[in-house]
Formats: sequence, structure tokens, C-alpha cells
Amino acid sequence: MLRELARALANRAIKERRCASLALLSLVLGLILTSCKTTGVGFEYERAVARFVLESENSGTIVTMPVSEVRIQVNPTAILTEFDLESVAVAEVELGQCLQFTLTRQASRRFYQASAINQGRRMVLIVNGQPLGLHPVERPVSDGIFYVFVEIPDADLPELANNLRGTSIEIQNKISG
Repeated sequence: MLRELARALANRAIKERRCASLALLSLVLGLILTSCKTTGVGFEYERAVARFVLESENSGTIVTMPVSEVRIQVNPTAILTEFDLESVAVAEVELGQCLQFTLTRQASRRFYQASAINQGRRMVLIVNGQPLGLHPVERPVSDGIFYVFVEIPDADLPELANNLRGTSIEIQNKISG
């Protein structure tokens, strides 16, 4: 009788340990899965790294736009990067939908100088290594806000803006500590 009671208690202890282990495993997996979906920026997004390069006359890398197949020789050194973006949104302008980029204060000052010097050239938006859009530099940009028409369907613009914005917020959060 004592042996049966001891066995029953031992079996119960094993079951409780299994349940506790399963509960702990479920908790850990839940946290892992939640951390995959939660980015710390308040919404879900896929990382999208934006780089802006300027058209070059004599030397550089040739990029080809995905739809129009326009080929542009660009300086491979980015004048703006994902670190410089404060915000990205979809905007409706006279010619249709595009992306509106807002730069950080420091990047705005640098871009003002770069846009003043490079009037008449085109700036190419490259996302995750792929050229996606153009911005003709027609005048110096003093307010840090500019628009880029991208060669993707308008229906995909909100997702691209969301991904660029999420990446930018994540980076700005890391910079500010």
C-alpha cells in the first residue's frame, strides 16, 4: 500500500513537472513569437532600408528602374540613408500618388546644400538594394520634405511607406537610446 502511494505521488510529481515544463515552454514560445510580430515601434513592418543616390555624369554605377527600364548612372555613395528619415507617408499630388519623405533636422540641412548644388540631376531611391523611384532635383529643398514617384503599383505604396517608416522609427529609437 505504501509503495502504491509512493508510486502515485511520484507519478503525480512527474505529471506536474511535465505540466510546468510545458507551461514554461509555451510561455517562452509565446514570447518568441510575440517578439517576432512586435517590433517596439507600435506596428508590424518588414525591414526596408532606403538609400538615396545622385545621378552622376562621368562615372558611377548604372541602375535600371524596374518598370520604365530607364538606366541612370549614379554615384554609389548615398547622400541620404535610412538614418536620415524622420517619416515616410503616401501622398496624393497633382501627378498622382507618391511617397513623401521627411528628413531629420540635421539631414535637412545637409540635403538643402546637396539639392542646391545638384539642381537638374535626378536622385534615385534604392530600397533594399533595388532602385524603385526618382526625384528630380529642381530646386534646393529647404524644409526637408520631398516626394518620390516609385515604380510599383499604387496599391503597394501604403505597405512600402509602412515598411520604410517602421525601419526609420526603429533606427531613430536606437540612435536616441
